[in-house]
Amino acid sequence: MNRQQKEVVVKQLKDNFSDSQALFIVDYRGLSVTQLQGLRKELREKGGSLKVAKIRLMKRAAADQDTAEALIPYLKDQLALVFSKEEAPAIAKVLYDFSQDNEKLKLIAGTLDSELLLQEQIKAIAKLPSRDVLLARVLGSLEAPTAQLILGLNAPMAELITVLQKMSEKKE
Repeated sequence: MNRQQKEVVVKQLKDNFSDSQALFIVDYRGLSVTQLQGLRKELREKGGSLKVAKIRLMKRAAADQDTAEALIPYLKDQLALVFSKEEAPAIAKVLYDFSQDNEKLKLIAGTLDSELLLQEQIKAIAKLPSRDVLLARVLGSLEAPTAQLILGLNAPMAELITVLQKMSEKKE
């Protein structure tokens, strides 16, 4: 790789650092090409991407970035960077699930909104319900008191109608 190619890789990594809501470092040594392609496909479906580059280039790209500077001490050996532009918990879940199925993939560290995440914190984020499920729970919580109020207001009317029907049946 010549100097110009390295500069292009560093620029691409910097762009990914600045565009991403969350970053994750994974050790992918021992994964087959097929497994790596499968992981990349799952990440793409959730709005993420996996990039492999030389550690020296990763460090150079991360040096100026607020979102990635905390990760520099963890950039050792043969690693890959996973970028999440939208839903970080969904990407963390994909990585965690994949690491459970493939022991060779190891979660190292990450950042979420420029805050350093260690392996256990990434696992905790991965176990959270998806955004849609959380929104549905909030809506259900907000809707429950209203539904109970409506039922409470309608109950006397329903009882009155039942009493009137029974009275009319008796008169007939």
